[in-house]
Amino acid sequence: MKNPLYYLVRKPTIISITTALFFIYITFLMIYKLFSPPKIGSGYNMILEMLLIFSIVPVVLFIIDRLLVIKINNIKLTIIETIVLGSILSYYFMFVNPF
Repeated sequence: MKNPLYYLVRKPTIISITTALFFIYITFLMIYKLFSPPKIGSGYNMILEMLLIFSIVPVVLFIIDRLLVIKINNIKLTIIETIVLGSILSYYFMFVNPF
C-alpha cells in the first residue's frame, strides 16, 4: 500500500481542492485576526467561530473523498463529484432560490 500522503497530493479531486481552499481561507482569517483584532461587539468573531464550527462538514466530505480515491480512479471520481454537485447546485438555483 502506498503512503497516504500520495493519495492526498497526487490524486486531487474537486472536494479535496475546495476543502483545501476553505481551510486556507480560514487560516488567513485567523492570522488576520491575530494582527488586527476586531472591536468589541463586532460580528467578526462570531463569523470566524461559525466557520470553524461548520468546518466539520468539509472535513467529513474530505475523509470520504480520500477513502473513495483509494478504491476508485480519481478521474472517474471527479466526474461523479461534478455530476452530483452540479445537480445539487442546479436544483438549488432552479427551485430553492430562483433568480
